[in-house]
Amino acid sequence: MGAIDDVLKYIATNEIRWIDFQFFGIDGTLHRTSVSNRKIDEESFGKGVRNADLREVFGEVGGELTLLPDPETMARIPWEPATVRIISDINKMPENERFVKDSRNIAERIETNFQAAGVKEIKVGAEVDCYVFDTVTMEKVSIGRGAGVLLDSREAKWGPSPLSPEKGAYANQPYDMLYAARCQIAETLEDSFGVLVDGHWHGTNPTSQQSFELAPRGVKTAGDALATLKFVTKNLGTAVNITPTFMPYPVEGEKGNDLNISISLWKTGDNNLFYDAEDKYAQISQNARYFIGGLLEHAKALALFVCPIPNSYRRLAAINLIAGWSATKGNTMVYIPYSRKNMKETKRVVFKLSDPSVNPYLAYSAVLAAGLDGMKNKIDPGDPAEEEGKKRKEIMLPTNLYEAIEALESDTKFIKGVVTPEFLESYLEMKLKQHKEDRLTIGIADHRKYFNV
Repeated sequence: MGAIDDVLKYIATNEIRWIDFQFFGIDGTLHRTSVSNRKIDEESFGKGVRNADLREVFGEVGGELTLLPDPETMARIPWEPATVRIISDINKMPENERFVKDSRNIAERIETNFQAAGVKEIKVGAEVDCYVFDTVTMEKVSIGRGAGVLLDSREAKWGPSPLSPEKGAYANQPYDMLYAARCQIAETLEDSFGVLVDGHWHGTNPTSQQSFELAPRGVKTAGDALATLKFVTKNLGTAVNITPTFMPYPVEGEKGNDLNISISLWKTGDNNLFYDAEDKYAQISQNARYFIGGLLEHAKALALFVCPIPNSYRRLAAINLIAGWSATKGNTMVYIPYSRKNMKETKRVVFKLSDPSVNPYLAYSAVLAAGLDGMKNKIDPGDPAEEEGKKRKEIMLPTNLYEAIEALESDTKFIKGVVTPEFLESYLEMKLKQHKEDRLTIGIADHRKYFNV
């Protein structure tokens, strides 16, 4: 929306009664608290708003937390006739200083670090997958009774429709049965929330997978965009009784949901730091190579941020991801799109290890921190994946959440000054708890394979 005066004027002249202040937990979960239009004024944007005890989300913090609304994020919620949302930062009182466990604060920190390194602008885009099921039924009466989940999709190969696509990638109508739904999601993002969608298509998996390409933005606003995509998709789905999920691996036998993060760095408006017209491999600069070197060097530690839940590692097991980099192999962890020569404005690095269960502010910032460390320390990425018999980095990615935890605990220097010690401590505790809970969970595969041992 823009200036504070514009926000207040919009609320006053458009019959807005409720303001949803949205904020994010450590794991990226979107929370909200709603206040009356009578409780917001110009001072709210400087000193914050107290409308709930946020310690219920973050635990004891040695003070009180208030919400500091970001006027740039105000948007009218189209399915709520008298409500706007404003994404909010979190302040700690009485000091009136930014809360160290606020996810959006992490994105601000990495942007500051790049500015100090002479980078004027960071552009972060994303290709995001999700599944959309017609119905999802879970057995919740008694956990000990055994696992039970029924997924139904109009496109599923186990369903009654003869139109189920044999292969999902870029399916056409009538086999792509949710084109209209994707259009509604994309148009709502653009028209109501100002999030530009560069494209959308049927995902590569046949069972009603959807893919969206979010246009490049700054780090914090890119995090806002991914969070808004989830918010819009889930709410529009709920309104028509369908169930979207951004879970990394929801359908056994398919390859799951990806989050491909694209990054470019700009020194001036037309100086792309990743572009070099004289480079014979893919017209990428030495800076780009060092950036890739940082991604490969810290890939194992990054896994905890970009593959953050136990289910993430089922997706990793299902995809044939090469832990290297390339401009010709699309299944490498780091990919350099190179379909046309001399395209300075689109030269970028795409990081493909991630999935959509991430806290986007944390994941984007950690990936950028790894790349910046590569640039600062001139880390050689080795040869591309297709260069057989030559110098290539050998990387063994974590196979479960605990291995990712161990990898990060032994490699935290690159995120120092970006992720605060307080945030990291809480995040590691959360991930260890998730790992322990996952080890105690019995899935349907356990019963199917081992019941009669």
